[in-house]
Amino acid sequence: TMYSLLCSFSRHRKLRLTIVESIQRHTQHHSIPLSWTMDKQAFLKVFTQLKEELIGDFQKLPGLSDALKEQLTTYYTQCLETTVPGGKMTRGLTVVRGVEVLKGRALTEQELFDASVLGWQVEWLQAFFLVADDIMDGSITRRGSPCWYKHAHVTQDNGINDALFLENLIYKSLRRHFKKHPSYVQLLELFIDTTHQTEVGQHIDTNGTPYANGKRAPLDLSRFTLDRYRGCVRYKTSYYSFYLSCALSLAYCEVPEDSDMYQKANDVCMRLGEYFQIQDDYLDAFAPPEVLGKIGTDIEDAKCSWMVCQALSLADEEQKEVLKKHYGKHDPAGVAKVKELYKELGLERVYSEYEEEQKKECDALIASIEPESFQDLFKFLLGKIYKRSK
Repeated sequence: TMYSLLCSFSRHRKLRLTIVESIQRHTQHHSIPLSWTMDKQAFLKVFTQLKEELIGDFQKLPGLSDALKEQLTTYYTQCLETTVPGGKMTRGLTVVRGVEVLKGRALTEQELFDASVLGWQVEWLQAFFLVADDIMDGSITRRGSPCWYKHAHVTQDNGINDALFLENLIYKSLRRHFKKHPSYVQLLELFIDTTHQTEVGQHIDTNGTPYANGKRAPLDLSRFTLDRYRGCVRYKTSYYSFYLSCALSLAYCEVPEDSDMYQKANDVCMRLGEYFQIQDDYLDAFAPPEVLGKIGTDIEDAKCSWMVCQALSLADEEQKEVLKKHYGKHDPAGVAKVKELYKELGLERVYSEYEEEQKKECDALIASIEPESFQDLFKFLLGKIYKRSK
């Protein structure tokens, strides 16, 4: 009814004003300092509005009973609240930071809100990938809690559909909030292209050891090369975890698609993405699950990880036999022996040296970027991942 629509509009208007007021407490009326980052609570309030809009869409579906609409509302409210927020939100906050850097001033109410909405679409994309990835990897926990498909009322059957549903919601929100924006098509294409790139990377990752006759083929250590690894990282991680947020900021600010700023962002983001994924591989092997927030399964899943690539380059024939015997086996004792081998080969030291070298190279690459003001976005990203423990 008209009355319910007016009530809904009023509720979202009040929520939006609360969001903006919360953000503005941090910005005041001055230029935003380089060290400023958006308050996570203010960012989360934007999620609440987006969630309410998307869940409210169930009420507009024709041909469904009130009972079915209530079932959808209850189930997907829990799904969104469980799978979308809860992480560090770096990808989403990077969009906000990028718009600030590019504008070079305090953002208007509309700009703050728009940048936050775009940021949450990146987080929605992350949720889609993680729900699907956990099913593919047979993972147990995510962010310190059971994976979504592991919830008793979800299971793998619902989990696959929910991953697809999460992806669809990105495009519903983009249409709702950006259909009249000059860069609407470019924003859509960035999400389409990034999803395609990430799914290419996921295929490379999943098939480090290929399948044959419905099961894993025998382990072939010769497939675990740094060349394969770098291709996987570029497509599975770098585009969606780093480049997408930066490119969305550029597109929203109407930087022309042929500007070399996109290529500069790409160059830095590919480097940051490789560094980030190598960190992930190291933490998968050595970080305690209670700190990491999940139980690492790279060894059991026979992943072409940086750790096993490095181990193969350093191991003698006897040590390689340990990998041949235990890598890719769902056997806790065997996994422990592989981790012992990693320590025996000094991979903790190798990683530490790599991290410091990567930090220097990233600093140098960022320093070469012009305009100089654009550097701050990448300093922000590097600061978020350098020496991280989870």
